[in-house]
Amino acid sequence: MRFDEIHRRLSTREGYWLWVNWLLQPAVFLYFLGAATHRMLYRRGFLRKRSFSTVVVSIGNIEVGGVGKTPVTIRIAKKLAGMGVRTSVVCRNLYADKGPPVAVRPGSRSGGLPLSDEAILMGRILGNSCSVYTGRDKTAAVERAVREMKPEVVIVDDGFQHHKLRRDIDVVVLNADHPFGQGGILPAGTLRESSRALSNADYLWINGVTSTTQLSLARRLISARNWKSPFISSSVVPGKPLRHDGTPDRTGRVIAFCGIGKPQGFKHTLEMTGFEIDRFHIYPDHWRYTENDIQHLQKSLRKSGADYLITTEKDAARMGAGLVNTMNLRVLPIRLSVTERSAEEELLGSILELVRGEQ
Repeated sequence: MRFDEIHRRLSTREGYWLWVNWLLQPAVFLYFLGAATHRMLYRRGFLRKRSFSTVVVSIGNIEVGGVGKTPVTIRIAKKLAGMGVRTSVVCRNLYADKGPPVAVRPGSRSGGLPLSDEAILMGRILGNSCSVYTGRDKTAAVERAVREMKPEVVIVDDGFQHHKLRRDIDVVVLNADHPFGQGGILPAGTLRESSRALSNADYLWINGVTSTTQLSLARRLISARNWKSPFISSSVVPGKPLRHDGTPDRTGRVIAFCGIGKPQGFKHTLEMTGFEIDRFHIYPDHWRYTENDIQHLQKSLRKSGADYLITTEKDAARMGAGLVNTMNLRVLPIRLSVTERSAEEELLGSILELVRGEQ
């Protein structure tokens, strides 16, 4: 059994995994203590934060994977760029063990390092409207972005636990179904730190909303941790399945696969969009596909007689354009539909006020 499947069963407490979850509580306490101490040391000034002469906005979360940080980051970056604000985006490169951060460009990059799916996807979508930098150390990536591009705003993807970087605004993205994660804190659950850390958020973004009842319950739960910060809510809007050349295709009978934090969310989106899923292959989050994986997927497609393979934008980014172009594969694009427009406008206004103050 793969580690990701073990952790999923632990966090959902399926059957006897409930008892394993309880046995892990001493480890959970140590993890909680370490995370809380780390945050406290930076907050009290015992450890020094790095500051920059530009506005730094973090789009983060308290749960591992699958809450929608990357679409939120892309949306805010595009809106700021569309308003004429020089914007850079920074994210962590999970595949870089060492070395300086690199600049990502559509179709190319500086340096020869393999890149994480978030970096490739943001570089492709944001294009030339925003500069994108990625590296093992997000602070070093911010430093290079500021030095080279002189941005007015730097947006840091997944920056809520990156305490050594001083942020002007913290936006925390939460899942509408389970805003406080599942199963508790790591390693038994999906939370990176206690939900009490939400009191440090400036804006709370609830993603994946499917009903007003669901949203109302999520807001009540979150308000117990932070009642002062504005709420922004959004739902996931899938587009038409896209061929490798970007042309749309029809829905149909498919072999689906993904390696993301919440694979069942992708499956649910496909079903709600009208796809008939013949088989659904799940890989670990940020999985780097091998030749054997590709052969297995193509064999699964041939045996089933389905119309085509389908996956997420992140998975397609990891596979690379060259490989995607040779497969009978479609990509399902996902965008956000924001319902709390006034709160989003307030967020953008707050960023613009800080930009004017820095000038």
